[in-house]
Amino acid sequence: MMPTLRNRRVVYLGACVVGFPLLLVVLAQVFLPTLAARRVRDRVARYGTVRSVSVSAFPAVELLWGKADTVDVSAGTLSVQLSQIATLLWEAREAGSMTVTAAAATLTAVPDLPAGLTVDDLRMEKHGSAIKASATLTQQQLNEALPSGFHIEPTASGGGQVEARASGALFGVQASITALVRPLEGKLVAQPQGFPLASLGTVTLFSDRRLKVGSVGVRVLRSQPLTYGLSLAATLV
Repeated sequence: MMPTLRNRRVVYLGACVVGFPLLLVVLAQVFLPTLAARRVRDRVARYGTVRSVSVSAFPAVELLWGKADTVDVSAGTLSVQLSQIATLLWEAREAGSMTVTAAAATLTAVPDLPAGLTVDDLRMEKHGSAIKASATLTQQQLNEALPSGFHIEPTASGGGQVEARASGALFGVQASITALVRPLEGKLVAQPQGFPLASLGTVTLFSDRRLKVGSVGVRVLRSQPLTYGLSLAATLV
């Protein structure tokens, strides 16, 4: 028996009811990750050159609420403040995981380093609320960042903290001190060691209420040129 006109209309309407939402889901899965990647690219491009960005989410409509499964960013060179890095990480707090790499990055607005500090091979990874960052730094890059006449060289690392030897002219007198760079109440600080009331000279290197520093580390990667591997672990709060 041939279907009646009414039956054909019912089938057509049913197909529309089922097919239209399905079409929207498919279109969202195709276009929303691209739009989200473009937004991330524009955000990171404020600080330098961006090579590639990819964003994935399933279902993609989660991106409308700022959620993503993975975000991967590859950059060339960046010039960024530590507080701006904290902001980028905070804005990505709903992402399951995020990886940001840069061939080179100049960290600006670093205390006592007016020209900033340039590092290479920067890599930041976020998994849930856990943050891990690593980079390489040559002794020459460190020397160039310091005021004229000052010298800092890491001497030991372990237990989530770094010991460094600092020397230079203070009030016309050549002096040398040992400082401990370590987390303190979620901040990253440098504390002079070896003399009374040294704790009064504590300098805060990084502090942001959205990010709690858990550990720092330094290791020698090669001796010619003298190159260090830097690491930091933190938690979004």
